[in-house]
Amino acid sequence: MPSFSQLPHATQLEELEGLTRATLSEHYGLDGTAVHMDVQQYEDNAVWRVTPPGGAPFVARLSVRDGRPAHQQRSEMRWLESLAASRTVAVPEPVTTTSGNYVVPVEVPGHDEPSTLALLHWLPGSAEPPYRQPGVAEEMGRATAHLHHHAATVSLPEFDRPVWDAETILVKGHALTDPAGRHQLGTEGTAAIHRVAELITPALHEGGPGDRGRIHGDLHRENMISMPGGSIGLIDFDDCGTGHFLLDVATVLSSIHRVAQKEGAYEDFARAFLAGYTQVRPLPADFNRLFEPYLLLRDAFILNFVASAVVANEAVASWGPARIAGIVANMQAYLEGHPYPGSLASL
Repeated sequence: MPSFSQLPHATQLEELEGLTRATLSEHYGLDGTAVHMDVQQYEDNAVWRVTPPGGAPFVARLSVRDGRPAHQQRSEMRWLESLAASRTVAVPEPVTTTSGNYVVPVEVPGHDEPSTLALLHWLPGSAEPPYRQPGVAEEMGRATAHLHHHAATVSLPEFDRPVWDAETILVKGHALTDPAGRHQLGTEGTAAIHRVAELITPALHEGGPGDRGRIHGDLHRENMISMPGGSIGLIDFDDCGTGHFLLDVATVLSSIHRVAQKEGAYEDFARAFLAGYTQVRPLPADFNRLFEPYLLLRDAFILNFVASAVVANEAVASWGPARIAGIVANMQAYLEGHPYPGSLASL
């Protein structure tokens, strides 16, 4: 019998869906044979929209590859629960099992990594807000700021998640520590990241306690939801952790920069986004100087994911090498003195 990792991507997903249906029946009081399951993605996690007959939908997330340990997933769910209760920003609210647990271990035959299932309420709306529509950028900024305000003002003493800083992302990330990752980057790419790390690490160490706290960690435009009524919700907290709030800001703006084709559209969005953010909480005093290093840190975060996932997941392999090449080229240009993509003049 082949190991799970040797199975074709579609076969893996089919097997994981069957296991998820069984877990929903056993642990959540749902009829797993009757629910309708629409796959949303399958990279490190397999994610479905789960709709019971005549009922409201859920999102089921089965973590099968490099997943967070169960105690870290429980921290994620507690934060989501606290955010949902605050009613300041819309997030998917966790669903506990019939015995009150946030996550369920799932045994995947032939798989050598622990797997866990989490179930959450589906957040209504549409992903990737229409960023050029009037008012949307400001709402995205306000939602980001409310997330950070909650992190700065609501204590969660047992929050146990990764720390997203220079050491974790640059020094210890897969791109530089995993031989397969270095192979994906190539000699010149690996050298570029080492040099970038040397240049930006001092800036990434700046800032006081008020500049750091719980962050989403992967707050790109596709993890933001246009809600009925015009507000913005936030989804996919799988990479949440602690770090500088500017990493979330850089992640949002970087993701818009990649799609803003019309001249001036990105700058217009950034001004409106930051105006919305500062209606809720102030930006760090050194935003103009520190923003560019956090754009680079965000792309290093992406390299870590892609460099490890491209060899293990067919979906990532279809777009991963081109993304790696693009980021490496941008970093090499930065080292030659060019502004990093997404950088802003003083706003």
